[in-house]
Amino acid sequence: MIIAVTLAAIAALGTAHADDIQANLVWAEHAFAEKTGEALPVWPFSFVYGGRPSHVLLPSWERRAEVEPVEGGQRRSLIFTDPDTKLEVRAVATAFTDTPGVDWIIYLTNHGGADTPALEQVRALDVSFACGARASATFHSLRSTGGVDDWMPFAQPVAPGQRHAFAPNAGRSSSGACPFFDVQWDGGGVVAGIGWTGQWAAAVENRDGTVVLQAGMQNLCIALHPGESIRTPRILLMLWTGDDHTRAYNLWRGTMRRHILPRVRGEVVVPPIAHLSTAFYEMDQCTETIALEHLNAGKDLGFECFWYDAYYGKDNFPTVGNYVLPVERGFNKARFPDGLKPLSEAVHAAGLQFLMWFEPERICPGTLMAVEHPEWVVLPDDGKWGMFNLAVPEARQYITEYMGALIDAYDLDWVRIDNAVAYTPLWQKLDAAAGPDRVGMAEIRYVEGLYQWWDDMRRQHPDIRIDNCASGGGRIDLELCSRSIPLWRTDATITPLMNKDLHQAALQNQVMTAGLSRYVPFSVSGQMGADPYNFRSGFNGGISFCEDTRPESYPRELLRSAIAEGKRIRKYYFGNLYVSTPITTNPEDWCVLQYHRPDEQDGMVIGFRRHLYAENIFTCDLSEIDREANYEVTLARGYEPFYTGIMKGAELSSVVLEVNEAPGSILLEYRLLKK
Repeated sequence: MIIAVTLAAIAALGTAHADDIQANLVWAEHAFAEKTGEALPVWPFSFVYGGRPSHVLLPSWERRAEVEPVEGGQRRSLIFTDPDTKLEVRAVATAFTDTPGVDWIIYLTNHGGADTPALEQVRALDVSFACGARASATFHSLRSTGGVDDWMPFAQPVAPGQRHAFAPNAGRSSSGACPFFDVQWDGGGVVAGIGWTGQWAAAVENRDGTVVLQAGMQNLCIALHPGESIRTPRILLMLWTGDDHTRAYNLWRGTMRRHILPRVRGEVVVPPIAHLSTAFYEMDQCTETIALEHLNAGKDLGFECFWYDAYYGKDNFPTVGNYVLPVERGFNKARFPDGLKPLSEAVHAAGLQFLMWFEPERICPGTLMAVEHPEWVVLPDDGKWGMFNLAVPEARQYITEYMGALIDAYDLDWVRIDNAVAYTPLWQKLDAAAGPDRVGMAEIRYVEGLYQWWDDMRRQHPDIRIDNCASGGGRIDLELCSRSIPLWRTDATITPLMNKDLHQAALQNQVMTAGLSRYVPFSVSGQMGADPYNFRSGFNGGISFCEDTRPESYPRELLRSAIAEGKRIRKYYFGNLYVSTPITTNPEDWCVLQYHRPDEQDGMVIGFRRHLYAENIFTCDLSEIDREANYEVTLARGYEPFYTGIMKGAELSSVVLEVNEAPGSILLEYRLLKK
């Protein structure tokens, strides 16, 4: 469906930040307009209803449009009603007025007295853009493999006549496919994010000069009962103009920071500088005494958060499912006779935040939840673990009360929500029992229940922060990014860290920061090593630090300096990101990242010479540097600078980084000097 705003008209608005905002506002005004009297009205979504496509049905349905200002944007609601069946289709979109982008969800409600005809192929995103006859386009996204190349960018040409379809695995929204992507053509493009913590599906097609983007639930064929309502995946779309692809990513990062990322007390949630070494050492042999030893060894080094992971349960991990009230019943009383309460008190006495691990959505057979509340549990026929059904209101209320009880009892600052459920077969099992016209309803109600649970938890405890783990990056989508941040964006660093192959873990963290940060500004994963190369590789506004600091020989002062540097440079991660090198997993390469804050006119460059790179220098090509201005520049290979001075912008923009160690790193900080 071709939106009647031509690329030429958008490009004519210019390429400045304000013009990109205006271009998206113009697009939204047209896309979500009533369009009364048009010969072929089209909207940026589609569905099939009773076997007939929406572009045939909607022009004859009753419709109205509503517009209202909201903070940071303009909300447009477009409401259609079928005069015969009384199905209501409500599209609610917010076009931002301070950053570029349009954010929407479609709601479908049966206001009639009988079941509706079947709803199928409901695409929350169905838009087209002209890119020029016989022109090619390029699809960009990230690999989501759970392997060495996790979150590494890739590009795929989409020539005229070609179609690229993609979807995640087993109902896990970023496992096997990334729900963030963009399409570039000559003169511009569009960046998109999908918010659906389930089995979505998307496609990009080049119809001989017209780029078509589609996304929605993969499995859906539903007749709505009277009074029933469902929602679609959430869509964030951002048009951009010009040929600077990196500029588009930085516009997107700005929109994510301002409008999507969660906030606590008005501040964007960023990764803490967290210590979690118990998870890599004693695991299920950990006791209260050992946990306190880890805490005491690291509490005066500058960490902000102490993290206790999966190893406290009644049954040893990975057996889970004992999240029952009273909460004490779910703990291993032999190792933790008073639960984690003494640890929590000690953490807070040390002035640290406390993060605690949970996995309530996965239920193993024979656990307390499976035995005491089987009506809330869906188990597979093969006898393996299943899921806690958040679609059941009583179940959702119970787990909300459970989490609230522990947040209150332990004064938790972070809850770490892990998840390893393969959902699709379990949802299909429920759908099959409900009937052939209910395909997708179990998934919809589960996903809605997940959002309701997290929203209730955050509303009841407004200072709580959520870490979205999901077996390492399995559910990083737009909706969960609006409620949480990933402190464990992959499981792929576990093996190298366990094997003490810190160079490999560092390399993978460099790749993930350079790649995933295009779309999701803040994410981290595990890293060890207090030296600058390893610590900086794992730092991205915070760090999930896994190393045991208890040995007397541990370089405590080095780690103290690393943490102090992290706190000092955290501000730069809010800026624009430029990657000065190809993003590779090759140990014979450099990786160089630049962060620039336009308003403050300052920034930093972090250069990583990997462990097999032969040359000791790298010449940068920096962005947003005024070649005629003077900059105060500081260079540090270690944690103390070896150079502080004034540098002309022309010299800074192509500065040569020198690192004599392999592996090794260098940090360059710069600040514009006012005339």
